[in-house]
Amino acid sequence: MSHDYNKPKNMNELGDSFEEHLKRQGRVAKKVATTVPVYNYGNNSRSVAQHSTNQLPRTSSGFSVQAEERMKRFENKEQTGQIFRVWAMLLAAFGSKLTHFFGDEPDSTFMAFAASLTPDGYKRLEANLYERLDEDKEWPPSIVRLSQLADSPTKEAMYNARQRLFHNPVPTNELDRVERYVKRYKMSEVRNFSDQYFESDFNRRYTQWFREVVLQNMDERLAEREQTISASIDSLNPTVHDKRVDGEIETGKAFDNKYGARILEMLKGEPAEFEEIDEKDQVAIEQSKLAKQIFDSTEND
Repeated sequence: MSHDYNKPKNMNELGDSFEEHLKRQGRVAKKVATTVPVYNYGNNSRSVAQHSTNQLPRTSSGFSVQAEERMKRFENKEQTGQIFRVWAMLLAAFGSKLTHFFGDEPDSTFMAFAASLTPDGYKRLEANLYERLDEDKEWPPSIVRLSQLADSPTKEAMYNARQRLFHNPVPTNELDRVERYVKRYKMSEVRNFSDQYFESDFNRRYTQWFREVVLQNMDERLAEREQTISASIDSLNPTVHDKRVDGEIETGKAFDNKYGARILEMLKGEPAEFEEIDEKDQVAIEQSKLAKQIFDSTEND
């Protein structure tokens, strides 16, 4: 069963509607303040609505004065707009549960979190929250959990990675950065995963690898390190011995010796001729074998 009907369709429209919602709240509060009768209790004559609106005075934007003051810390209009979008998305997804958990307005901690999101982080947060709704996890998570979701791949992304790396492999140039990182640097670890728990083991480690690439650029750092090492090796000054060996190879004198001749014969496919052992050496070899046998038998006794 699809849950698309529960998902917000357009984040910009949601942001606008949320602002209108706040403005309507402000108008309703003003209307109530003018219509609620005044109750006289001796010298303490005041209305209930006046007491309420004095506690939370509203500005023209619909936010309270306190919220407007907190918002002034974010001078960038893009950050301010993103705070609206994140709050509106969560409000559309979780409704009154969000306001019960976080309050009627975003506080300083929430504003700082929402303003710090990158465009990709916002998309990941949105996608992960949709997956939570699909799994009936409707209760809004804490700020810490929201931050983790913004820095984590979705379950769908991890499933696609397993397919592209193992079950239906694709060429390396068709893999994304994280998948190439896994294929190049992490396959030895993947081979040690249990067959029975492969999916859970892979998902757990893939989340860590994802953060290494997306947040720390570990794939680029390792590639740069490899290039540095390779350049260092190439820049080493050859020794006198290295120069002599290179000279012998260039002039063809590298095999001008007994062992070189045998190597050449082996390369040509011709049977190598071995020197015959004279009788004296043969007797010495036999005596050496006999002495070893006597020594071994003595040790065993």
